[in-house]
Amino acid sequence: MWLGVWLTTDRSLSAICCWCQTVISVQDIYFLALIAWRVAKKYQLPLEIQVHGFERFDGVRKMIAQFLLPRADGVRVVSQRLKQSLIKDFKVAPEKISVVPIFSEFKCLLPSEEHGRQIERPVGSFIFLTVARLVKVKRIEDQLDSLAEIKQTHPNVCLWIVGDGPERQHLERLVANLDLQPEVKFWGRHDDLSAFYRSADAFVLSSESEGWGITVIEAGTCGLPVVMTDVGCAGEIVINNESGLVVPVGDRAALAGAMRLMLEDGDLRQRLASGLKTAVAKMPTKGEVMKLYKEGWQRLVSINKEAKS
Repeated sequence: MWLGVWLTTDRSLSAICCWCQTVISVQDIYFLALIAWRVAKKYQLPLEIQVHGFERFDGVRKMIAQFLLPRADGVRVVSQRLKQSLIKDFKVAPEKISVVPIFSEFKCLLPSEEHGRQIERPVGSFIFLTVARLVKVKRIEDQLDSLAEIKQTHPNVCLWIVGDGPERQHLERLVANLDLQPEVKFWGRHDDLSAFYRSADAFVLSSESEGWGITVIEAGTCGLPVVMTDVGCAGEIVINNESGLVVPVGDRAALAGAMRLMLEDGDLRQRLASGLKTAVAKMPTKGEVMKLYKEGWQRLVSINKEAKS
């Protein structure tokens, strides 16, 4: 029997039994990963580092990540974009990297189902929805500036912001400065996200960095068309003009243009929503994801045995 130990960012430990060896897998690329690397070296165990994206990537954290990632026995990422970044920016050998998308069990409940409900919305309005932690990397300011521009010709447009975080007060001040109080609603953090996805007309993500973008997958599951920046699952799940509209990071004019096009063209919305829902349906199942996990750990065990022999 083999024991794979997971070290997670919330400092909890869990174990999974499989084969005949031990693998250390850490869901962190900074301080926890450094501890895992030292443990792996001491006990001569294979180390897998999971990369879901790069946040607070500066100073000591950046130095640790640059040191550890090329030295891991295996690196598991959630997108091809991250794989290419590891190869180019961190000099990680391609054969060490496995790509396993995040599996989502999200279900978009219908109003008739348990806990299903519809959120009341202004009559005649068009609702853009964003679901995110309110932190700088999400660039919610870009959405607000785009909304202010679109509002000049489409006074019925609204933006719902679901989530909370340290940037909320700053964003609320910006809403006031842009005279967008009637159009923007901060909902705070909610667990029943399906109600928001069902009640909106389009989803928008404006991040400057995403490992994957699970909210995009959730929106697609609920049949929403998506406007997003060229991050995370863009180019893999969200293909520009096929399963969504993809714009460059920080290009507020392009973001405003894509949002306006989404608002004005009902046929486009329907086509993109259908394309995204189809793409999401083709993603690996839970069983297939677990199989990929196991295959990656087995490969690490084999490499570790060869190195010791």
